[in-house]
Amino acid sequence: MTNLIEKSLLLGFGIFTLTIFSSIIIPFLGTIAEFNQNGRNDLETYMFFINEIDQGINYIVQNQDEDYLKDVDYPSNLNISFYANIAKYEFLIENQLCVKIKEYNEFFINLDFHQIPPGLYLLNISRCSSLIKVNISNLH
Repeated sequence: MTNLIEKSLLLGFGIFTLTIFSSIIIPFLGTIAEFNQNGRNDLETYMFFINEIDQGINYIVQNQDEDYLKDVDYPSNLNISFYANIAKYEFLIENQLCVKIKEYNEFFINLDFHQIPPGLYLLNISRCSSLIKVNISNLH
């Protein structure tokens, strides 16, 4: 009989402990899920912006006499460098530096876009003699 009482007390204490632990951890699960979702959204925003620039560069390569103009939403914490035939994108996701490098068959005018505040900008990609010029200018 005492063995049955000990088992029931242990089972009751285990259930009590799980109840207390779950009541403490459940409020934080929503915060953790939201944090992970924000990281994914940031990555999608960066990749969308990088693809916009890539499409513009490819358009200029195919249509050498035309300019590419588009309004773009510049994300926060993004640094862009164009030199030689390389476009280098540096951005922060969850306080980690991520670098994406794209290489092209055409050469760029050396330009850097660093510490630009997020907002709506005009993306202007054109050809100056044999070099591609990428310009991101404020719409204000």
